[in-house]
Amino acid sequence: MSGDTSDSSSYFDGREPNELIRAVVGKRPGTDGKIVHGLHFLDLESNKVFIKAMPPDAPSCSTAVACGNHVYVIGGIRENDANFRGYDAVNDVLQLDLKDLEHGWRKTTSMLFPRAFPLVLAAEGKIYVFEHWGSESFGEVYDISGDIWEPLSPPPEDIDLSVPVLDSSRSRILVHCDASDTLYAYYYDRKSWVCLEQKFFYWSDSATIVDDVLYTLIYNYSCKFRSLEAYNLLNKKHLPVKWSSEFSVAPPLGSTLYRLGNGKLILGWVNQFRKRFEYIRFNIWCNEQGGIHAAAEHKSAISVPYPKDISNIWLF
Repeated sequence: MSGDTSDSSSYFDGREPNELIRAVVGKRPGTDGKIVHGLHFLDLESNKVFIKAMPPDAPSCSTAVACGNHVYVIGGIRENDANFRGYDAVNDVLQLDLKDLEHGWRKTTSMLFPRAFPLVLAAEGKIYVFEHWGSESFGEVYDISGDIWEPLSPPPEDIDLSVPVLDSSRSRILVHCDASDTLYAYYYDRKSWVCLEQKFFYWSDSATIVDDVLYTLIYNYSCKFRSLEAYNLLNKKHLPVKWSSEFSVAPPLGSTLYRLGNGKLILGWVNQFRKRFEYIRFNIWCNEQGGIHAAAEHKSAISVPYPKDISNIWLF
């Protein structure tokens, strides 16, 4: 269960750099025909990839999340020929302590329900897991200090939610209902749901919050990137976004927004064909007209190459 962590122990030395992108990768099948999973860290300060091996029994279709000094691999699927789908979802939870790499990976308390590709985020020492791919339960929460999983109260309506977003300054998690376009907030300090807006049309699979403004990505009907959608969480208004510096590359559908601090964002994506991570770094700030000003720091994408034996990359 320990897994191999020797390749990057000296690099981390009990800490993580500020600009870090995390990814779970799948390596091409070996002689036994099984995909081997790995945990990669992309250091944007040096544009290098640092690798940590996953535990040997890490399931596919799982989701990884970082919480404090730990990384968790949650849920996934196992092959089951007796099932008409050919697999079963699992409730496994695996943990790695970045400050105690010698102990490697270990199994921790399992979730209450099995989940494949769960939607996961961490806040204030707890991990929130939301339904995905037909789970029996809407969601659940893991208290790391108490090592306890508890059911998460569902929202007022049955929703097919997009990727949730942490709004830590207000102790809440924002979720978007794909079917009705409703924007909800779950206040985890008081365990209650509030509807913020009945019709919130723009929401991609990635969003982040900077200075009380919620940003998500806008694509046209041809699935080509258009711009950012900006929504002021204080006065509940959509803000116009003006770009003063354009970039030549077209971020693909499924790109991810990363907040770096100091008004900086990264728009990153995986180039599966060339096996590399690509990104555009840009600055954002409010202009005098009450809108959002955005300026890319470079016209073409910065590339971070991956080893050639990688078959799939999932960012988290």
